[in-house]
Amino acid sequence: MAGRSLAVAHETSMPARRHRLEPVPAVLAVVGGIILAISTSTGPSLLGLGIMAAGLAWRPGFGLSLLAVSLPFFLFPKKLGGMAFSMPELILLATVVGTALYALRRWWSGGQTGIATLATPFDRPIALFLAAALLSLLASEVLRVSLRDLRTLVLEPILAFYLGAWFLRSRHERALLLTALLLGAVAAAALGLYQYLFTEHVVEVEGAKRILGPYLSPNHMGLYLGRAIPIAVALSLFAPRTRPLAIPLLILLTTALFLTFSVGAWMATLLAVGTVTLLWNGRAALALTASALMVAAAALPILSLERVSSHFSLSRGTSFIRIQLWQSSLEMIRDHPLLGVGMDNFLYHYNSSYLQDAAAAEPSLSHPHNILLNFWLQMGALGVLAIGWLLAALGRCWASLWRLPQPSLERAILAGIAGATVDLVVHGMVDNSYFLVDLAFHFWLLAVMLVTIRRSPSPTLSHEAQME
Repeated sequence: MAGRSLAVAHETSMPARRHRLEPVPAVLAVVGGIILAISTSTGPSLLGLGIMAAGLAWRPGFGLSLLAVSLPFFLFPKKLGGMAFSMPELILLATVVGTALYALRRWWSGGQTGIATLATPFDRPIALFLAAALLSLLASEVLRVSLRDLRTLVLEPILAFYLGAWFLRSRHERALLLTALLLGAVAAAALGLYQYLFTEHVVEVEGAKRILGPYLSPNHMGLYLGRAIPIAVALSLFAPRTRPLAIPLLILLTTALFLTFSVGAWMATLLAVGTVTLLWNGRAALALTASALMVAAAALPILSLERVSSHFSLSRGTSFIRIQLWQSSLEMIRDHPLLGVGMDNFLYHYNSSYLQDAAAAEPSLSHPHNILLNFWLQMGALGVLAIGWLLAALGRCWASLWRLPQPSLERAILAGIAGATVDLVVHGMVDNSYFLVDLAFHFWLLAVMLVTIRRSPSPTLSHEAQME
């Protein structure tokens, strides 16, 4: 409660102009980001970084919106000297530099640094999460890749979370971050549709032509779109003013998702959208269920494609391989029960000792395709406890806010977070859930939006939310 009181006091004491995005620094940050994105050598990349950091020195929180837009494009690294870094990583670096300049500028002018040292509902599970990640290094045989994952999947996304907790204060900033997350997904979908219609940059397998977008796998495309679609649905249902824009974006995202031919993504997204619809209106959820059944009946020719039908067989195809993979993963856990095998070390163990003959058609799988098995093998038994605690903390924080009267935008954000979290868990039962750069950052950016809603100095917030 004291933390919330401090947050409210901090926000209400800030000048009103700080709740609006100053146009010149914002343009400067965007220009720096564009230079960084199109640069092909170290010099221009450093120039773009410098310009971006200069703009973010006036509004560090804006860096998280730029980061959110870039998430689907993390597989297009930029080279600085002899090293390569993803765009989200470089934007985060510019945000950190901008934060330091921001604090120095305010200190030099005789004011406070403007950085609030505030507790969040996630601090203790985050501490356990970090401990699990660090302890898992003891089990790593290929330490280099584990250290990379520690940096890109654990430390940097959590740093982004705390930067957001420090700097995101207003409804405008929340809306900007949510819009950025959607725009990144829309850009990925648009790229994928262009590739599908006008190029040969697609995957053709089991009778289906599958969309790729900025990813190496259609399934990865499906994973990210499955997190974005519930948010677009929530905006269209709960925030009527956004409906004219949200519905066309939703159509684009849904078309791209369909063309991934990722059955796991289809099912998980349907359940996520059902969750959002149920939160909006129970009768509408029943209507959605009936509509989904009719669409499934009309889509019987598509279901007959080998790419889809193979999922319903336990003796061949994708489902058969997954079962063999899970059996191998359980054997791996039996041999490494406490610390797992280390982050991004699954492939080395799977290939060398645990690959079953029946699954030899796919020998290069890099994770167990199951959220529980994945966290256990990547971060040990402590990692399973940590992600369980994080999800429970997220659920408690969400529930305490949902029970309160909220403006339409906040209600939409909360419903979208619920849907995206359902997608994370459901799709995570048969595929990746967290251990990809875009998914990790996406998880923590949604969490920080919960924190900012919780800290809003709204008179409608009750003692129950303050005691979280």
